[in-house]
Amino acid sequence: MGNSSSKQAYDAVVLLPLQQPISAIHPKFAAPVPVCLHLKQKLWSWSGDDFTIRDPNTNTPYFRIKGNALSIRRKKTLLDFQGATVAVMEEPVMSFVRRQEVFTPSMSKMFDITPRITVFKNVLDCTVVDCVTGRTHVLGIRGDWLARKTVITCDGIPIAKVFSPLKFVQDEYYVNIAAGFDMALIVLLCMALEEAAEDRS
Repeated sequence: MGNSSSKQAYDAVVLLPLQQPISAIHPKFAAPVPVCLHLKQKLWSWSGDDFTIRDPNTNTPYFRIKGNALSIRRKKTLLDFQGATVAVMEEPVMSFVRRQEVFTPSMSKMFDITPRITVFKNVLDCTVVDCVTGRTHVLGIRGDWLARKTVITCDGIPIAKVFSPLKFVQDEYYVNIAAGFDMALIVLLCMALEEAAEDRS
């Protein structure tokens, strides 16, 4: 979003509550109210350092991410605030586009996340199945992930906004999530986008 028109388009996006909750990971992660999560560019640490993902408005903890430094598939585990595994994300060994595979805690494949991040274009390919309704949903992004000024969409509808205030620490950012959308899925998408952006660092 390098020009004023794209900035205006981003600023104009309003996150409306979903008429029906969408849950790809678990219904408990589809909060009935809007949630803001505080994240950072490196959400996990291969050295074992923890970063707790919280709502900065309430200080409520939601997730942690654990990285496995010895995994050739760059395994990352998403944990809830109590330490229980929510999902596992791995990168296929022969993936040339930083495609991420997402699994249940028992390692059953759920879906793929394939982001492509360049200076000129940001693309996200991801199709999920709602674990409650069985409906298929297509996720995408608009905007500039490298600047952390991005709108995440579901079936073309905005469901999250990523932003990094100028006064904030450079490698940290926020994501506002619409009421009724799976927060764990949003965190997984951000994890995959971070991996894709890493190629440019």
